[in-house]
Amino acid sequence: MNPENIFYHPYIVELIGGLITAVFTFVVIWNLRPRMKISPNIAMITKNGQPKFSIKVINRSYVFQLIDVKFELTKLKPNTTPKGMNIDISKVELKSDRIWFLSRRKSLFHKWFSKDTFATFAIVVDVRKDINLLSDWNKSVNQAVYYDFKVIAKNNFSGITSIAHEKYSHPSSIVKGEFCHGNNLSIIETKHN
Repeated sequence: MNPENIFYHPYIVELIGGLITAVFTFVVIWNLRPRMKISPNIAMITKNGQPKFSIKVINRSYVFQLIDVKFELTKLKPNTTPKGMNIDISKVELKSDRIWFLSRRKSLFHKWFSKDTFATFAIVVDVRKDINLLSDWNKSVNQAVYYDFKVIAKNNFSGITSIAHEKYSHPSSIVKGEFCHGNNLSIIETKHN
């Protein structure tokens, strides 16, 4: 085979075409998956002497909405056994563990054309009122207990499901204050704390 004619050979053309198609398909599917951001900290405010714990989730996509969004917070505790280590998993009850819809992020032009100030692309998930994460964590600080927060959601266009999770491995993950508005995961201490 002549080296100058290698790209004119039918098998080589088919191979290159197949590779280009595979890469293009992968890029399209990668961009059609749900894109979520979870706060790296847990916010805590105190009202009437009762602490309230919250975690913020943001839909990062400017194009697609999230549907059938589920939340799960689990406590993981190492447990020593005769031949090694196991992990005990217990579910932490949330105030609500599911929403049906999370809007797409607003573009820069949205500020000019709309007076809507609600950040419908972000949600704050609260832990049930009778659960005190900080005191529970402080009781078991020597046992390497950590919490894992999962978000399972579907892209409204493609139906592709994705799972995002954030691990909270130390009581310092809990920050006093409330989450800021919009596409911001900052926690600011408020007056009623």
